[in-house]
Amino acid sequence: AGAAREGVTLLLLLPLLAFATTRLPQLGRPVRSAAARAWMSTPPRISRVLSGHAVSHAELLPAELVAKVPHREKLVLSFVLAFLEANALPAQLLVNGGYVRDLLLGKAPDDLDLSLCLRDCDPSVSVATVMHGLPGFARERPELNVSSVAITTILSDTSKDKNVDTAKAHMLVGFPAERLEVDFMPTIGDETYDEFDRVPQRDVRGTPEQDALRRDLTIGAMLLHVFHTPGGAPAAAGGTGCSPDEAADAMRWRLLDYYGGLADLQAHVLRSPYPIGADVDVVRASVLRSEEEVELARKLRIVGFSPPDAMPVSPAGGR
Repeated sequence: AGAAREGVTLLLLLPLLAFATTRLPQLGRPVRSAAARAWMSTPPRISRVLSGHAVSHAELLPAELVAKVPHREKLVLSFVLAFLEANALPAQLLVNGGYVRDLLLGKAPDDLDLSLCLRDCDPSVSVATVMHGLPGFARERPELNVSSVAITTILSDTSKDKNVDTAKAHMLVGFPAERLEVDFMPTIGDETYDEFDRVPQRDVRGTPEQDALRRDLTIGAMLLHVFHTPGGAPAAAGGTGCSPDEAADAMRWRLLDYYGGLADLQAHVLRSPYPIGADVDVVRASVLRSEEEVELARKLRIVGFSPPDAMPVSPAGGR
């Protein structure tokens, strides 16, 4: 039974190994990995040249990278933005996950995952209410080139209790119509636990920075804030202004890299996001929650020993 418990604990700790073997030791002892030392010596917000393009945190992606986004996916993003604007919803639309990583590597991205930051919206607004409005909006605005939206809401009973909306949309886009699957979720902030439930209560009105901190790896924690420029939204049928295609192509894409994902991508390092400015003892306590975990960390030479080299990642972004 003891061996079984140790095996289960090891599985629970595995997602934290990248953090424990790089970030914790950085605060008190040298790190042997040259890649990790390179990351430590360079602030994460300094401009990088990735796949031949200069990019940096909080700045716009260059046109050469935006051009790699398939046009049908630009139409979807512009359609969602048009819905938010038509309903005067001050929500941020964010692209997340491997899509961002692949785009920065100069690859054609796929698997579009979106986050909605609803922090500034009325409390009655949720991902679910936004999703419920999209099918009717597609029928009202056929000129936006999204002819159909079918919503499949993915909610476990636990998720319902915890008030976390996650949805999948199947959209018919362009002409001739192509079927595109898009996932939506809120930006999640603080998580709180009670002693009787291992599933946390989540703040579904978190900031993009808080949401990025929840990701397993920095290279998957980068976000793209997508928005229309003033006067760049698609015009309604019969109105004046941009065509849907022009509006989709004129969208702006701002990179949000709060935790040094670009630097890690270049250095071929897998590392967990680290809360900037947090005390190391507080972070260590959040990683090692029980005596069994502390003991296992000692056995694995995570705490109190020089760490092994950081886990490498291939130049193509694979894990």
